[in-house]
Amino acid sequence: MIEIRPYRDKDRGATAWLWMASWRSTGLSVALEPAEAELYALSHQRIVCEMATGWVVHLAWDGGRLVGFLALKPQAGCLDQIFVLPEEQGKGVGRALLDFAKEQLPTGIWLRTAAANTRACRFYERNGFTRSKAEAHPVLGYPTVIYRWP
Repeated sequence: MIEIRPYRDKDRGATAWLWMASWRSTGLSVALEPAEAELYALSHQRIVCEMATGWVVHLAWDGGRLVGFLALKPQAGCLDQIFVLPEEQGKGVGRALLDFAKEQLPTGIWLRTAAANTRACRFYERNGFTRSKAEAHPVLGYPTVIYRWP
């Protein structure tokens, strides 16, 4: 049974590791370029910076094991990050996190995903999101798709 609870600072290391592992599992070149240690350090630092600027983070737990995380920017109606451990993908964790996001932002959500991440695109479309537009990632420049719900 998946339990979703608020992030706590003591979860930062585990959250950074999960983020890195899930991001790398996409197979996207932008996710594979940095060395694993470098990507972990960047993820760890980014959590601190993003929390200071408005991220609201919730974690998905299966028993005592961290299996997913979600970062919302409620002021912007943005689901900024959603990641699931690679070995837990396809088991309902992402769906539970996405349903939680919809409860938190019932008037609407937008999100960005890599256009080449076809698995994520199919996931969002199966769960009621509509493609809005395509554009380059604002920092890294790779092609992305913007999705909206409802």
